[in-house]
Parts: sequence; structure tokens; C-alpha cells
Amino acid sequence: MYAHKVTVIIPVYNDSTRLRLCLTALTNQTYDQALYNVIVVDNNSTENLKAVVADFENVELIFETQPGSYAARNKGIVSSDSEILAFTDSDCIPSHAWIENGVHSLESDQADLVGGNIEFLFSSQKSSAEIFDSITALQVKKNIETRQLTVTANLFVYRYVFDSLGLFDASLQSGGDFKWTKKATDSGFKLVYSPGAKISHPARTLRSLIKKGYRVGTGQPYIQLAQNSAVSKVMLNTLRNLLPPNPYGYWKFVDSSESDEARRRFISIWAIAWISNTALSLGRLNSILKMILKINDKTFN
Repeated sequence: MYAHKVTVIIPVYNDSTRLRLCLTALTNQTYDQALYNVIVVDNNSTENLKAVVADFENVELIFETQPGSYAARNKGIVSSDSEILAFTDSDCIPSHAWIENGVHSLESDQADLVGGNIEFLFSSQKSSAEIFDSITALQVKKNIETRQLTVTANLFVYRYVFDSLGLFDASLQSGGDFKWTKKATDSGFKLVYSPGAKISHPARTLRSLIKKGYRVGTGQPYIQLAQNSAVSKVMLNTLRNLLPPNPYGYWKFVDSSESDEARRRFISIWAIAWISNTALSLGRLNSILKMILKINDKTFN
């Protein structure tokens, strides 16, 4: 059996109903319960999360007033002393052996970071928006193999990686996990995919996709500029993204997803992709405008 101490960190803003489901799954793990604990980081919720956490043993509720999930995750990191830090979100349901399989992958693959398998949960109607989300979002295996980065919805990390690289960029509202894990792999740390470290995540509705697209878009210019992309290039790519996707090219993408449902609903999937891209671009434009205004303020003051 494994002897590593693990802390699971969950940032949360409201979402008390799904948080309860997540914590229930975490109290029924195959990993030795004496070797892991859970830290829930309340990021200015208006709901009574204390009442939720009080129903679970070995779960600590702490608070982070700086808005943003990465600020909340950072608070969880510095508030723990475990050798391994595991990250998930309040809307995720970890499988029975999630912690055990994540730790096993760290050891057996001699890895420094592990990104786990994310399966989608669909509503009874299984809308086109949900299908779109399932073939585009949280593609952990693909992102690890082709881009050497991953998400914090399902992530295991040895503490020494944070000791070496520092914490997540708390100024970002989105994309901080991609930025940090790519920094880790660029620095020589090994990131692997674990099919056994599985969680379930609800597929998003169209409204949720629009909100997510805008939020993700607000963080992208900061990441792109940090990677030495010119402002003009970021702006040009953003404006291009407002155009509808090329139908032929997008069909090739949908076909490669191996989803028969996505193929059958191609027109609606294509339209949702355009809507999502528009929301993403508006988020980018908002951040670019803020950057320009900030530069002008410094110039004239």
C-alpha cells in the first residue's frame, strides 16, 4: 500500500449541491483514509458552505477573499503540508479509486504530475451543446500527449514542483492551469496521463458554454503575451475568431471525434462552435481593451 500523504484541494464559489456530491465521493475512496484529507476553499460564496462541510469528517473549510479559482487553489496549497496535492472542482465526482490510481501513476510512471481521465455526464435530453462540450473541452489525454499541459479539474502534483516553480498565477480567471502545467513540463518535470484516475464532470449547457467561453477568453491574451506574442497578432487572431468556422474543416474535426451523435447533429454543433468562439473573442477583446487603457493611463499620468 502507498504511504504518501495526500491533500485534495477544491476551490468553490457557491455550488453547495454539487459540492456535497463531490465530498461524498471523496469520503468513499480506496486510499487509506488516514493518509488523505480534503481542503475546501470558499471563494466569497453567498451560500452556507459551512453547513455542507460540517457533514463530512476530515474535510476542512478555509476562505480566500481574492476572486478567482487559482487564488483559492493557492490558498489551499499553502494551507496544507502533504507530499502530494490533488486538485478537482466542486462540480466533479471522483471515482472510487481516484486517489489510489492517481498516486499509483505518479509512482509507476516516475512522474512529477499526473492528469486524470475526465468522463462527461449528460442530461436526459443530451443537448447539442452538451455533445459539443464533450468533444471539445477537458481533452486531458490529447492535451498531455500533444501539448504537454493539462487542467486542474483532475490533477495530481508532488509538492516539490510547486516549491520549484511557485504557485498558480492568481491574477488569471481562466487558463492558469494550462500556463502552470506547461511551465512545469518546459522546466523538465514529467507529466503523464492516468486513465484510471477518473472523475465525472457534467457536460455544459449552451448558457454555461457562453459564460465559460467569455471567461476563458479574458485570460488568453495575458497568457499569449507572456509567451511573447505581439499584441497585434493577438488582436488579429481574436478578430478572425469572430468569423464562422470553416464548415469543411470543422466537419473533419467533428468526424475525428468518433462521436456518431456529433456527426448527426453537425449543423447545430457547428453553430454552437461559432457562438462559443464569439464569446471567447469578446472575452479576449475585453482584456485587450483593458490592457490598452492601462497603458494609456501610464503614458498620460
